[in-house]
Amino acid sequence: MEKLPRIIGLIIVLTIAIIIITTIKLKHKEAPEGEFKDMVGASYVGSFECKKCHERRYLEWTTTLHSKMMQDAKANPLVIIGDFDSPSKIRTFNKEDVDYTLGNQWKQQYLKKEGDDYVVLPAQYNIGAHEWEAYYPADKQKRLWFKECGGCHATGVDPGKKTFKEPGIGCEACHGPGSNHVRAIPGFEIATIINPVRLPALAAAQICGSCHTKGKDKSGEYAYPVGYMTTRGVANLYLYFDPVSPKNNPEMFWQSGDSKEYHQQYLDWQKSQHAKAGVTCTKCHTIHTGTTMFQTVMVGDALCKSCHTTTGYRGVHRIHTFGSCIDCHMARTVTSAVTGDLRSHTFKFASPELSIKMGGVEKQPNSCSGCHKHKDTPLTDLVGFIDAAKSADMPKPWSAHRREVSP
Repeated sequence: MEKLPRIIGLIIVLTIAIIIITTIKLKHKEAPEGEFKDMVGASYVGSFECKKCHERRYLEWTTTLHSKMMQDAKANPLVIIGDFDSPSKIRTFNKEDVDYTLGNQWKQQYLKKEGDDYVVLPAQYNIGAHEWEAYYPADKQKRLWFKECGGCHATGVDPGKKTFKEPGIGCEACHGPGSNHVRAIPGFEIATIINPVRLPALAAAQICGSCHTKGKDKSGEYAYPVGYMTTRGVANLYLYFDPVSPKNNPEMFWQSGDSKEYHQQYLDWQKSQHAKAGVTCTKCHTIHTGTTMFQTVMVGDALCKSCHTTTGYRGVHRIHTFGSCIDCHMARTVTSAVTGDLRSHTFKFASPELSIKMGGVEKQPNSCSGCHKHKDTPLTDLVGFIDAAKSADMPKPWSAHRREVSP
C-alpha cells in the first residue's frame, strides 16, 4: 500500500511529460518542401515536366493544333504531310532536307537546320488544295526562323542564343516558365505560375494576342515580342511589341481596316463589340482540347446562341434561318493557305454596300458575296435583297425604301 502513492505519482509525472512533449512536437513544423514563392527568375522545364502533375491536361493538349504547330520530322517522319513523291516545279527541296514541320491543318511549311540557325524552306504545301505554293520568291533572302518565326512556333525560345526548350506551343507558352512552380513552397503554387483564367480579361487576351498579331518587337529585329515571352499575362504586350496597322501596313488590311492576312485575329477582335464587353478568346475557343476544326467550345450556331438569345427571326435574319451566324458575322475574308480560308474576327456584318463604296469585291469583300457568287447577281441587287428582308419590320412597303446605291 505504501508503494501505491508513488506509482500514482509516477504515472501523473509521466502523463504530464508526455503531454508536454506532444505539445512541443505539435507546435514544431517541419520546413516545407520547395523553394519558391513567385515566378522571379523562373526558367522553362518543358511540357513533359507538367505532365507529372497535370497528366489529363497534358494528354488533352496533345490533341490541339498548338501542340502540333512545330514537330520534329527527324524523330517522326510521319508528321510530314506534303506530297514529296510527285514531281513539282515549285518545290526545290526533298523530304530529307526537312528537320521540322510547321503547321498541320491549313498548310505546312518546312525548316532546315543551317549552322546554328533554322531556315524556312521556300515552298509550302496547301493541305486542303493538295498543292505546293511558293512561300517566298526564289530571289528573296532566306527566311531565318529565329528572327521571323521562332517565338510563336516553339516554347522557351531564346533568339540570342538560338535555342528553344521544345517545339510547338507547349504549356509554358501560355502559363509562363515553370521551374519555380515545380519547386513551389506548398501554398504558393498559384503564385509561381500564370493561369489565364485568374487574370483580368484583357490581360488574358494579350497572351493569345502575342502570337495572333503580326508586327515587330521594339528593337525592330524580330517579328514577335521577344521580351514579353517570359512575362505573358503579367507585363503589357504593347511595351514590347509594335503591331501592324492599316496606316503603316495597308497591304495587310482591306480598305475597311479589317485584316486581310492570317495571324491578325487579335487586332480584329480588339475592334469588336466582344472586346468591349469582355468576351475574350477563351470564351469561344478551347485551349486544352481539339474537338472541333477551330477548337471552339461548341459547334456553329450553338456557340453564338449560347449568348445571343432571341425570341424570333426578324429582319435580315429571316433570310437565313437555316444558315450559320458566322457565315455573315465572321465572313471568310482572311487568307492563310488559299484565298478566304479563314474568318474575320471583327464579328461585324459586312454589307455588299461596303464593297460598292470601296470599288468592288476584289478591293473589299463582304458577307454576302462569299456565298452568292452568281455572275448575274450584281452587288446592287444583293443590297436590295437585304432591304427586302427588312421590310417586315418597316412601317412602309419595301418599294418605298429601295434606293439606288452608288459608289
